[in-house]
Amino acid sequence: MQTRVIGIDLAVTASHKAVVLDPASNEFLGRPRSFRSHPAEMDRIWEWAHQDTHEPVQIVVICEATGMAWYPVCVYFSDRGARVYRVHGRKTRDLRRVLKRHAGSDRIDSRVLAQLYAVVGKYLDPWWLPTGDQLALQRACREWDRWRSVDVAIQNRLQAYDQWAWGGLTRLIPVGALNWMRENWYDPWCVQDAGSTALTKAWQEAYPEQAASTDWIPALVDRAAEMTTLYRSAERVGYADLQARMQRELAMQTQIREIRRELSRTRIQPLYRQLSPERHLETIYGVGANSAAIYIAFIQDIARFRSVERFRSWCGIIPASHQSGDFEAKHMPLTQAGPNLVKATLYVNANIARQWDVQFAALYYRQMVEFGKHHTQAICACASHLASRIYTLLKQQRPYELRGLDQQPIMSEQSRDLCLTRYRVSPEVRHRTSVGARKQRAQKRTEQHFLEHQTT
Repeated sequence: MQTRVIGIDLAVTASHKAVVLDPASNEFLGRPRSFRSHPAEMDRIWEWAHQDTHEPVQIVVICEATGMAWYPVCVYFSDRGARVYRVHGRKTRDLRRVLKRHAGSDRIDSRVLAQLYAVVGKYLDPWWLPTGDQLALQRACREWDRWRSVDVAIQNRLQAYDQWAWGGLTRLIPVGALNWMRENWYDPWCVQDAGSTALTKAWQEAYPEQAASTDWIPALVDRAAEMTTLYRSAERVGYADLQARMQRELAMQTQIREIRRELSRTRIQPLYRQLSPERHLETIYGVGANSAAIYIAFIQDIARFRSVERFRSWCGIIPASHQSGDFEAKHMPLTQAGPNLVKATLYVNANIARQWDVQFAALYYRQMVEFGKHHTQAICACASHLASRIYTLLKQQRPYELRGLDQQPIMSEQSRDLCLTRYRVSPEVRHRTSVGARKQRAQKRTEQHFLEHQTT
């Protein structure tokens, strides 16, 4: 069967550019043509790919993931029996640098996309048509994550204000009392005038169930005295306005967290349980209901990944590689392919899993103690193994079984005990392998090299 490749450079508002390549002769069937995502215009591109031949033709379509412009185009050609591939823009960019290093345009990109199939066709995963529910779940998960980002931004802003106006409060006040203080007692002059007795009474009236925890109040009054001595006048900081700003930020944060809870309860969880009623991913320690929903939303159908290596590569949590002759590079960065939300969720889940699953704990311990990796690197290694387990569970449609290092089933209490004892990383190792300690050692080596160079 003859093959024709359609390379399509998509545009969000402008016209798309398409070109047809005959791989047998490596010739383009004319110049690139413009079209929009209308059935009549895409019909002309489909007919163009079948011209000048009376044999059966297998149409291959390659496009980039440009906004959501790819969806109607991919649906149209997929429904007509074409093999559709949606590739990352980095692949197009890299090949364009080889073919047209000093030029770039939509027409050139369409030609590059068509030639991409001949260069790396066997490494491409075919596009999988998602269902409406899968797309709805993915949109809900993205919205849930956007609200989380806003929540984190507010929290970072509040901590920045605390550091500026109060010299830092996170180590001075318990977490349960921090927002109460921000909302009611953010002016150090008011705190100093009220004194410990009035603050203690106000705290006990507001939170009677936490009345016993008042040891932090004298320290807060002492810090208020330090701030009044430093700034001398409340107008220098504008504490009255800052107090009102704190109240608005806290009200907004409360509203955002309620939106996230409601979104999870009314949209994410019903769709997730409809698409994955068996809920096998939740049997992995560290993977909760919302995390499992994110995996299901973006993976969609595990059958579209031909192997666990392809799946891990799609997740983007495997290191890049470089080897030449007898040289092989070490400590390469992660490829960072795939959806950012999947990578972030894998990282968070792996950090929890290594505290409960002895296999993850042993891997984390080995990375930290034996290989000298810092915490983030060790968690990324655990995240890569977590991706393999997710692939296996979805492929085999079975729940996760907790096992020891001898691959025999183990009770959760035993696994947790081993994580806390046998595979506990000491504070000394954490300090030695931390990013800050590495920077200090690098600075010392640089200074020593500079001094030796000066003496010579």
